[in-house]
Amino acid sequence: MRPRLTFDANPKELAHRDSGPAHVSLLWSRRTHRAAVVLYDDETGQSVELEILTGENPLDLYEHAFAYAGTRGRPGRAPLAAAA
Repeated sequence: MRPRLTFDANPKELAHRDSGPAHVSLLWSRRTHRAAVVLYDDETGQSVELEILTGENPLDLYEHAFAYAGTRGRPGRAPLAAAA
């Protein structure tokens, strides 16, 4: 599954890593000039989108995505079981 930003159906993937059944991607929207980290769990089918806010370090959010997932997940998407 290719993660997608809710505000862009065709983002550019800047970085990707796998952590067991979970996948973490750093994505960039060419159209809106915004970035997000998306986590996807193969076992549960759940995904969490973490928009990178102005002034935040995108690599910090990418490297520590599971720490942010429980509190920063985009509304309407269930948090990953690994983040709980």
